[in-house]
Amino acid sequence: MADNSLQAQLRELQAQVTALTESLAEQGDAAAGRLRKRTTAAMRDASHTAEEVADYARSEAESVAGIVREHPAATSTALLTAGLIGGLLGYLIGSSQAPHHPHRRWY
Repeated sequence: MADNSLQAQLRELQAQVTALTESLAEQGDAAAGRLRKRTTAAMRDASHTAEEVADYARSEAESVAGIVREHPAATSTALLTAGLIGGLLGYLIGSSQAPHHPHRRWY
């Protein structure tokens, strides 16, 4: 009798484990489906945003190119000035960070 009761409890436990496993599998499938939908939506939104950014950048580049075509002298002057200022700042920063070696010979 004790064996029958123990076997019945084991069968009931196995049935519960099987039901729990099936339930977890269903919940996992549902979660994976929701995640897949969210990921697809996020990728679609990111793609749309990237297209908008590319269109904006293209539009701005065309605008700048038009200004450069209309005013080539002013553009070259501005670029030359920016280059000189950048070079001067780079020289000043580099020379201020260079270690001084008073005993080092230059020849």
